[in-house]
Amino acid sequence: MERIKIKSIVESILFLATQPLDVQKVAKILEVDSQLVKSCIEELKQEYLQQNRGFLITEQENGYVLVTNPENSGYIREYFDLEQKYISLSQAAYEVLSIVALKGPITRQEIEKIRGVSSENVIKSLIEKGLIREAGRLDTIGKPAVYEVTSLFYTSLGIKDIDELKEKILKIQKEDTSI
Repeated sequence: MERIKIKSIVESILFLATQPLDVQKVAKILEVDSQLVKSCIEELKQEYLQQNRGFLITEQENGYVLVTNPENSGYIREYFDLEQKYISLSQAAYEVLSIVALKGPITRQEIEKIRGVSSENVIKSLIEKGLIREAGRLDTIGKPAVYEVTSLFYTSLGIKDIDELKEKILKIQKEDTSI
């Protein structure tokens, strides 16, 4: 087997492995000498370092592991902190999102009338998370803001627009055979 192919296979296994890579196991699978596998891993390690890649190979006592480049740790932390903001939604937030998605553009007062409780803080939180936005103001007394969902909302659900959301809801309702 060609060296370049061995490196490609090792890289794939490292990427997917949940445990440190055992050189002996890989050598057995590839039907090659374990020294060749180890040599290929060392080459990959050097290539990643020279190319300033986003990941590195480190050696642990029981094998090799693919890890993120420590130089990128601040950015990785920031990314996952941002992701967490989008993931952690309360029941109230889901309620408001549903109302805004299906009835929007809609005012805070209309949302509160549907829910029966104050929604000001929930709306602020959803705006901070980028899931809803102010879509304008009504030309009435007090000029209340109207809210709509953002493209991030659709992206988060894996859909492109409100029509696709309504289609999915109708499909679920038709499939629901519970009493």
